[in-house]
Amino acid sequence: MSVTRIAHLSDLHLLEEDVRRRRGVARLQVEYLSLKRPLNPDGRRARAELALADAAAADPDHLVITGDLTEDGVVGQYDVLRQLLDGCGLEPGRVTLLPGNHDGHGLAWAEALAGPLDRWAATSRPGEGVRLSGVRILPVSTAVEQAFWKSSGRAPDDQLAEVVRTATAAHELVILAQHHPPFRVRMHWIHGLQNVSDVAQLLAANPNVSLLYGHMHVARDVEVAPGEGARAFAPCAVVDGDDPLRIYAVDGNRLVPLERGAAAA
Repeated sequence: MSVTRIAHLSDLHLLEEDVRRRRGVARLQVEYLSLKRPLNPDGRRARAELALADAAAADPDHLVITGDLTEDGVVGQYDVLRQLLDGCGLEPGRVTLLPGNHDGHGLAWAEALAGPLDRWAATSRPGEGVRLSGVRILPVSTAVEQAFWKSSGRAPDDQLAEVVRTATAAHELVILAQHHPPFRVRMHWIHGLQNVSDVAQLLAANPNVSLLYGHMHVARDVEVAPGEGARAFAPCAVVDGDDPLRIYAVDGNRLVPLERGAAAA
């Protein structure tokens, strides 16, 4: 019997082609959010194109991209993402997209899914899901409206409740996919998940739930409880990481990394 395999990318931080024409507050915002990364739309596009090509070459059953798809959520950045996804060789039904805090500064996620990303809406709407052999993937949006100098997030109660309902009813693995990590981070009130305890409790109470996240730009495997093995996983960032693609195999109620390179936590 074939093993279901999940590919994982995160944090593309794409820029629109004419980003250098920005002036005033719009220029200040994108420079601040870029965190000293050069405003080089071609370079970022090339990195994302290579990462997507690597993901397609791995021929996974599904690809999950856990947020910060764009630098600040403007339409031109989503247009670049659409072009890259169209050309990567993976059908829209095999790709789930998640918004991150950077994606929350411009076009609302629902508008992005109704517009530039409409071909991926069926697999990417928060609270809905994708069913594969032996696994359900449930996207959760942690993007919130906030000042551009903040990068926090929140997992909506109704979307977490849907994860719990699915996990309780399912006799198989459930993957909760979101942008922010399920643990406290430095300067948490600015940078972290506001209701991190809710997500931590969900994971602790539902051993058949694993979590894919991004945000930190560091590949990591995270244990929910000591000695039980990792159940939360992140890749390094596409925008500045050396090897941003991770592949996991579904093994019963667990998700098992096939390509390591992440430090156990």
